[in-house]
Parts: sequence; structure tokens; C-alpha cells
Amino acid sequence: MEHLLERIKKIEALIANAGTAGEKYAAESAKDRILKKYPELEIHKNPIEYRLSTNSQWDKKLLIAICRKYDIKPYRYHRQKHTTVMVNINKNFLNKILWKEFEEYSILLNKLVEEITDDLISKIHKHEDEDIIHGNLE
Repeated sequence: MEHLLERIKKIEALIANAGTAGEKYAAESAKDRILKKYPELEIHKNPIEYRLSTNSQWDKKLLIAICRKYDIKPYRYHRQKHTTVMVNINKNFLNKILWKEFEEYSILLNKLVEEITDDLISKIHKHEDEDIIHGNLE
């Protein structure tokens, strides 16, 4: 999908810098063909405001990075939780691209954080029996 978004950006640049009406028409036709085939690529067509909640600051940073990758401007209202991200985007784009990508990267991020945490804890104190015994930590 990302390569399609890049193609659309290049086509939009061709439309903006077209030297003749024919060049502009050809570029607009190419863009229309791509968007008809992949309607979810129209990020800002019929935008809806969404409140996206994340589980941690790390997930929030990840979500914001993905939004910025697609030129979506995330924001937050006064007094909203720090793990909340607001966006104005197309519903199809949110469901088919942005949120799917966020979930995939979030799984990888959480696995990485868990590995780093386990490694750090093992360096602090190596204990062969990590189980909790009778509700007490040893």
C-alpha cells in the first residue's frame, strides 16, 4: 500500500506542475484509476474525527509516527488522557491501513520491550526460580 501512496504523491506533483492541459489531464486520469481501484487510499475524503486510545506512551508514540508517515496530523484536546490520539481521516483508510499497521507494529514493539526488560532483569539478578511462592516475592 505504501508504494501506491508514493505513486499518488508523485502523480499529484505532476498535476501541480503540469506544463500543458494534456499532461494535467493524463496525471489526473492516472490518479483517478488508482483511487477507483483502491478507494481506501483517499485519506482525507469524507473525513471523520476519531478518538484512538492506546495502552501506553510507547504505543502512542508509535501511532503518532504512523499518522505522520501518511501526513495525518494527530492532536489531543485539553484534559484528554495522554494516551489518546485524535485524527480526522477516512473510515476506510483508518480500518484497512492505519489501524492494521499500528496493530502489527505494536505487537513487534511489545515483544521487543518484553525482551529488553527480561534481559535487564536477568542482568540485575539471576534467579533460577522466578515463580511467586505462596503470594510472596522472593
